[in-house]
Parts: sequence; C-alpha cells; structure tokens
Amino acid sequence: MQKHHQAHITFSGDEIPEEESAIVMANHRSWTDFYMIHSVAIRKKMLSNCKYFVKDSLKFLPFFGWGMWLMGMIFVKRNWVKDQAKINQMFATINEFKSPVWIISFVEGTRFTPQKLVDSQLFSQERGLPVMKNLLVPRTKGFVACVQKLRNSHVHYVYDLTIAYNHRLEGLRGFGIPPDMLRVHAGRLSPEYDFHIHVRRYPIAELPEEDEALAEWVHDRYVEKDRILERLKDKWIDGVEGGVWTESW
Repeated sequence: MQKHHQAHITFSGDEIPEEESAIVMANHRSWTDFYMIHSVAIRKKMLSNCKYFVKDSLKFLPFFGWGMWLMGMIFVKRNWVKDQAKINQMFATINEFKSPVWIISFVEGTRFTPQKLVDSQLFSQERGLPVMKNLLVPRTKGFVACVQKLRNSHVHYVYDLTIAYNHRLEGLRGFGIPPDMLRVHAGRLSPEYDFHIHVRRYPIAELPEEDEALAEWVHDRYVEKDRILERLKDKWIDGVEGGVWTESW
C-alpha cells in the first residue's frame, strides 16, 4: 500500500524487534486494516508469518477467500463452542513446531460502523462500562484463550496496534474514514488520506493470569486506544500539537 499507492503512513509508540513472535490485537475499521498491519509486518520481517482470525464466511469469497485459506488463516464462526476445537488444534501446532508467528485478532469482532458504535455505547451504558467514542466494546473470550494457551510457548509478547485514518480533502474531511477498495487502487493516496499506527508491546509474563482479570486488562487497553484516537483526531482535525504524534520508527 505505502509503496505502490504512495500512502504516507506514520508510526508512534513502542519499538518492536524484527522476527519476534507475538499475539497482535488491533481495532477494525475496514479491510484496509490488513494493509496497515502488513506495513508493520514488512518492516519487522514477519509478513509471511501473519495468521488472522477471520470470519468463516470469508473463505467462500472468490480469490480473496481462497487466498486466505491457502495462507493458513484461522476461520471462525464467532461461536466459542464450535470454534474451540479448531483453535486449540492451531495452538497445539504452534507450540509443537515453535514457528515464527503473528496471531492477529480484531478483538471488536466486527468492523466499525456508526450504527454499531451507537449500539456499543448503549451496551456500555447498560453494563456500567466506559463509553468509547471511536471503538466498539471488545469481545475478550477468544483473545483471553489465545493468551492462556500460548503463555508458556515461544510467543512472549502481545502487540496492541491502534490504527487511524483521516480523509482531509476540502469539504470531505472526516476522521476515521479509510479509503475504499476502489480508491486504494486508483492511484496516489497522499495527501488525500492520513494513515497512522500506534504500537504498544506488552510481555505476556506481565499480563494478569486469571481469565477475568485478563479480560479487564483488554477493556483497559481499549479505553487507552480510544484516548489515543481522540488525540489523533485533535491533531488532524483541529491542529492541536502534541499527543501521540512522535514518530519512533
């Protein structure tokens, strides 16, 4: 995306080393998120080792779905009872062969839309959870299982990626608006779009060991991610200096 479509992607947060295995969680706005994650993976020599949790229905898409299947993506039905055996088998294979891997999950479970945000905010209000402005409530069960299954493996870190977009043409300004598929392949993306990725790196050994506490940790990270996105919004839309804009790599 960055090279072929001249998209200017900036980065901030923690430096991560090359060829390090990790569990990766990211917010989910668009299919363009895959390009964003890959922009990090390419720099860290892990592109060929990316494994995604993706919706089972996607495997039936011509070309895209078949490609995902050939790449060994993890197709799930979002039903823990039905998915558990498949996921456990995948964990066992990773543990046995100790292959380099990024296991990538969009913890919100679905792409962000304005209506889903309203529904998520109402849910948060009813449950006494923090109400976020830019993210949906995370679905923690799969992520918690992933961490617990790999806690004593060669996978020692969780990477938390906060992906941000901004469309800034005159009269069409909009924070959080990614390019659609047609626009990505239509030519130069900058300066029409801004792209940013904020990275946090957490040792799994320092994460809570109990499932409930680990789920709460994920919720706390999403509240933090929402604050990061708000600061980026201030930077892009209102021109406020500071925030998370320091580029580290």
